[in-house]
Amino acid sequence: MWNRRPAATAALVAAGIGLAVLLSPEVRAADPDLQALKGLSLEQLADLQVSIVSKRPERLADSAAAVYVLTEDDIRRSGYTSIPELLRLIPGFNVARIDTAEWAITTRGFNGRFANKLQVMIDGRSVYTPLFSGVFWEAFDTLLEDIERIEVIRGPGASSWGANAVNGVVNIITKHAAETQGTLISGYAGNAQRGGAARYGAPVGEHGYLRLYAKYDDRLAEPNLVEPNLTGLLDDDDFSASRLGFRGDWDLAPTDNLTLQGDVQSSDAEDPWLSGGNLMLQWDHARASGATDTLRIYYDRSDLETGIDNENLTEDLDTIETEYRHRFATLGRHDLNAGLGYRWYNSRIDGSDLNGADPAERQFDLLSAFVQDEIRLLAERWYLTLGTKLEHNDFTGFEIQPSIRTRWNPRPDATLWAAVSRAVRTPSRGELDLFGESAALSGDSAVLGLPIVFRSTGVSVMESETLNAYEAGWRWRPTPVLGFDLALFYNDYDELRTLELSAAELSLVPYPRWVIDTTPDNRLKGQTYGADLVVDWRPSDTLKLQAWYSLMRMDLQPDAVSTDPEAAVLAGRYPQQEAGLRAGLDLRSDLELDLYARFVDQLPDFDVDAYLELDARLAWRLDPKVTVALVGRNLLNPSHLEYGDETLGGTPHLIAREVMLRIDIRY
Repeated sequence: MWNRRPAATAALVAAGIGLAVLLSPEVRAADPDLQALKGLSLEQLADLQVSIVSKRPERLADSAAAVYVLTEDDIRRSGYTSIPELLRLIPGFNVARIDTAEWAITTRGFNGRFANKLQVMIDGRSVYTPLFSGVFWEAFDTLLEDIERIEVIRGPGASSWGANAVNGVVNIITKHAAETQGTLISGYAGNAQRGGAARYGAPVGEHGYLRLYAKYDDRLAEPNLVEPNLTGLLDDDDFSASRLGFRGDWDLAPTDNLTLQGDVQSSDAEDPWLSGGNLMLQWDHARASGATDTLRIYYDRSDLETGIDNENLTEDLDTIETEYRHRFATLGRHDLNAGLGYRWYNSRIDGSDLNGADPAERQFDLLSAFVQDEIRLLAERWYLTLGTKLEHNDFTGFEIQPSIRTRWNPRPDATLWAAVSRAVRTPSRGELDLFGESAALSGDSAVLGLPIVFRSTGVSVMESETLNAYEAGWRWRPTPVLGFDLALFYNDYDELRTLELSAAELSLVPYPRWVIDTTPDNRLKGQTYGADLVVDWRPSDTLKLQAWYSLMRMDLQPDAVSTDPEAAVLAGRYPQQEAGLRAGLDLRSDLELDLYARFVDQLPDFDVDAYLELDARLAWRLDPKVTVALVGRNLLNPSHLEYGDETLGGTPHLIAREVMLRIDIRY
């Protein structure tokens, strides 16, 4: 494991920044093209090639799914410093900050600290943990300036990406190393966080490019919600993280490209502490026939340390995956895409007599295959896509996740689409193997003065959660500067996870207490339905406006025998309505103003009130190499609450207003 001392992590990043500075004179000055910093027009955005729906490039406007793309310009002008913050910009996504480091992020329902129905990737490499089928957002990051775009599906994407791509898919795509040549140094500091980053890129031989980067972030504690009257006190939930990474791209031949990339990181959120690294190799080959091949292999190592009532729990996780994809040359009306994949895990969990895993070490794997065929029913007008993902895992065996998607283009500037698909969320290792105790209530005379604790117990068998999804959408660009995107959905879930409670029993070992066992089961079903509407208006090169509105309802039905007290109230933990309004204005050629107002509805089960907040960025480009920006977040209120106290989650914190100054220097 990495040394947890802040001095060590700071020194690590300082070394990376120093390396970039020392090497920078060897690189010719790379003045960025100012015009390239401008955002895409609506027509250019519609023509943007995305691959998140079917693992093959297609126009964004032609995607038969609720797809959204966060562009490089969106990221740059946001002023945000982490990936979870960037996801706030995506229409229909619910992003709730729990405390300084922890987040609850998903789309279309079932949010939480351990939300488990969102597949998240970076350059196609899955970053979800099999410990709970979700993402440790505090450890998921990269240099934001290296991101080319973020592709998102609101809704299932399991026919391409497999299990856990139930409610949505996020793929963060980083830039080719040739696009990040020269030196970048950035730093920011404010009342709530400070950090810095450096990147150095240079040619490698005649046909290759390489970049190195280092990033450090330090965030102060948020107010802790400790009183019913919302009194806030600071606690020890401060956060620091450091990361080093590289990417190299080589054009081996006109038909062959090779990419090698990797990162190492350490994130200290007091509880948990996470560290690790990854290395990925990808080879792309274009055949003379028009067919293409892609081979991806990666290794990931992660170490987790968390404390439960002063009992440490650690996990060492190794992951190896290989995937091969082949896109066939066009066969008449058919565009066929297929692939095979294999993923292997080795997880070792060490704890104590009260907290741990049984077995302590487990190896498990996932074997998958997928095939998709886009059929041209009417040239340039009507298309049908049939696809399925076939998987075998060690927990539930064989799973099939098919989809049928169709789109119709009644005119060049309009697309109607519809889809029916099936997705599953397979059980996690935590549900099957983990056991542990956590304090529930302090004792009083009614319980003989003894404390009451929850004791989690794993199960030997659990079913996969299943979703049958029905979607439809409409995209229309009536003028070159105005665009509409409407998506409707109805999701039918079955075998949803519950945490069943036993009656309290007196236990005297290792100390006297009342124990309530919590056991995972599949005793919940339900439906969600709603709509997302996005409106883009770009009346000029200097003004961009986007408004969005999301509406969702949940209807959940626990089994009559279920003892899970939270199963029937989950609908009250997701906002029924959300809305956003984003404005980007070029005040002058060297002065930018960006505003983002967002509304999030109440969470009744958590007693979290609806709130309206505003983020802002004012940036001055001193010259093509230097930009200074003043960034403000949550400017409308001194603080507000975004999430509540879950049985297995963290303590809710007030999210405070913050302001910071940022400088970016490029050579």
